Amino acid sequence: MITIDSKLTLVTGLHIGGADDGMKIGGVDSPVMKREVFCNNDGEVGFGYQRKIEEPYIAGSSLKGKIRSLLEYSLGLIRVAKLLDKKKYKEADDKKEREYKAGGVIDSEFIKVLNYKNNYTMKDIESIEKKAKLIILLFGESGANSQDITRVIFRDCFITEEVRKAYLKNRVELTESKYENVIDRKTGTTIGGGLRQIERVPSAIEFKFNMSIRVFEKDKEEELFKNTILLGLKLLELDALGGSGSRGYGRVRFDELKVDDKLIELNESIKELDEKIKNEINKG
Repeated sequence: MITIDSKLTLVTGLHIGGADDGMKIGGVDSPVMKREVFCNNDGEVGFGYQRKIEEPYIAGSSLKGKIRSLLEYSLGLIRVAKLLDKKKYKEADDKKEREYKAGGVIDSEFIKVLNYKNNYTMKDIESIEKKAKLIILLFGESGANSQDITRVIFRDCFITEEVRKAYLKNRVELTESKYENVIDRKTGTTIGGGLRQIERVPSAIEFKFNMSIRVFEKDKEEELFKNTILLGLKLLELDALGGSGSRGYGRVRFDELKVDDKLIELNESIKELDEKIKNEINKG
């Protein structure tokens, strides 16, 4: 088991949507995801404590989905999926051809159409298949397609005790409301009833990030698994988490990053990590 721990720091405000609060008078139009916890004055969480607060958190599923998507793009799999769109393929024991449609996550269906007859020919077809199998092995696939145990475990990220303690002492706010509107370019007036309130978690708020990578006895790709996830974290730092990333929301940073309790710096370039992964894939 490989463990990865870090402090996830918000560089800009973050919005990951929660339950709709818009029907309340004075409520925000788009609230963030929150949970209720009991804690003491030092920010420690426990059922026996007297203070009850509502605080934002980052769901592990949000991190997993975003990092998977970024890796699929980075490894060139989305580009290939678009080229395979509407191509025919056939199951091993099936007489009827099916049509592949791009747009979902990379899964075993992608590999089937990649290898079916002469629908797609490339010199590096073997490398593409290995990359796809790596993503499927790490992140899994749904339903009947699942053939192996998913290797990565992303856990929900909760605010640090220091941040919670500062909130209890009224030194920081855990959410903020940002007013936005949409302007009609022809008339110059607002669309959809004028201003709307978007709730965000403010910049500088820190969360505890923790994930694990399962490594079994049959696995020979431990270094490959680790470097692929590190590439995903680096890509996320350069992209955005949550909604409205193109408008400046959701920039994050991984501080005090530890792999198996060993402190490392996420300072390798995308090109360096990508090259490591390609070498390990081609070596396998």
